[in-house]
Amino acid sequence: MRGDREGFTVLEVPLTQWAAICAVAGVVTGLLLNIPMVTQSEGYLPAYVAAGGLSGVDPTEASDALAVAVHHVVAVVASLLYGALVAVLSLVLPTAVSLGGLPLVPHLVGAVTVTASIFAFFARIAMPRFGGNLRDDADEIVEQWALTAFIYGTTLALLVPILVIQF
Repeated sequence: MRGDREGFTVLEVPLTQWAAICAVAGVVTGLLLNIPMVTQSEGYLPAYVAAGGLSGVDPTEASDALAVAVHHVVAVVASLLYGALVAVLSLVLPTAVSLGGLPLVPHLVGAVTVTASIFAFFARIAMPRFGGNLRDDADEIVEQWALTAFIYGTTLALLVPILVIQF
């Protein structure tokens, strides 16, 4: 990360472009994440737990549209948090090794941190507070969410360097 006369930059791109790259990565990753979520028996239930928490209803009564919307919004928000984290970490962590201009160490630390955070937030806060009638299946739901969070983080970690190179 460096500063120059044209404004603050992250990597080799302006900060606004970096934010756009992260947002696009979040949209694509959220869309791709639908595949493992719908193939797992309890895979999409975390979206219903979040939707129920936001709407104040039991997750089993949350609407499909709200659950899908929450899932995709959270994917973009998490990718923007990743982007902010990488920007900050690029100021304090080694940046000599890069993936197409993306500093490797801040990128990996950012991806792992966001992945662990989305898992921990769901497992420790969302599911216990808003699980409602799904609490009886909490262990299985949280286990499948661990796989989903891992896939999210891995996809984000692979996609962002490609987008950086392309833009």
